[in-house]
Amino acid sequence: MGFQYLILYKLILNIILKSKNEIQRKKMKLKLLLSTATLAVITTLLLQTPVIANDFTNSIGMKFKEIPSGSFMMGSDTSLCPKDDPFTSTNEYKNCFNNDELPYHKVKIKSFYMASTEVTQMQYYKIMGKNPSWFKTERLGYDSRNNPVEHISWNDANEFIKKLNKKEGTDKYRLPTEEEWEYSARAGSTTKWFFGNDKKQLKKYAWYSKNAYDVGEDSSNYGTHPVAKKKANKFGLYDIYGNVQELVNSCYTKNYNDKGCRKGDYKSIRGGDILNIANDISSVNRNGVSKKSNGGYNIFLGDFIGFYGFRVAMTK
Repeated sequence: MGFQYLILYKLILNIILKSKNEIQRKKMKLKLLLSTATLAVITTLLLQTPVIANDFTNSIGMKFKEIPSGSFMMGSDTSLCPKDDPFTSTNEYKNCFNNDELPYHKVKIKSFYMASTEVTQMQYYKIMGKNPSWFKTERLGYDSRNNPVEHISWNDANEFIKKLNKKEGTDKYRLPTEEEWEYSARAGSTTKWFFGNDKKQLKKYAWYSKNAYDVGEDSSNYGTHPVAKKKANKFGLYDIYGNVQELVNSCYTKNYNDKGCRKGDYKSIRGGDILNIANDISSVNRNGVSKKSNGGYNIFLGDFIGFYGFRVAMTK
């Protein structure tokens, strides 16, 4: 901005100097100096004012963070994996990544908005008039309205978004793509988790098996937890790992190639939940589910298969 103002100053000064009238030149110079001084003050103030992201909160209390445009490397960088040790019974190289996290490839992202938290039970109820969650107040022992809604299928999530758009008078709310989700989760990082590679630090950022499920039903920490109680990433997103798995608007394929597959039955789901161990809730870990599946308890397995929820995105 300072450079532009300097060019403007020189242009006007050149016009003044070409004037044949001496008195007119002096008056014009004085006006220019006064206007230039004012412009300089304004320029200084603008340069000193921090740029504030256009975050906002909608009518049902959903807070959105502006995610900047950019590019990133998506998937697992196998060049960072250790070589296999022939004197151990495990394959250290292959255990470093999953095949569906390949190829490692560059993706460009256009700026958009992402909800700072997963959709809560209260937010879901305000739009849908029901709460299908397993972990409700009586099971948790405290008010569950700020816990993430779960027992949600991809179809359920899109029905919520359809009604939310109608309520807000827009058509811009949607599920994030898988690329947008990973870009937002990484928040500029290239490590396994956005905070680094030390899984001992994960408890500061996520609710997962070690601190929310394996603790047992008698523990006060058992189950999902109110959103935004752990630390956020640099984009201001909470619970991007753990709590509930997050449905996205991309087909689940082994090589990320979902072109022409947006209406496919098998959808990607990211972030992991309280059932998952640390290695299964990294920025790159992927899973796929049917559009009709809402996770929950499987009577044939005698156990939970997953707690599915979602996070809303919005086109700018």
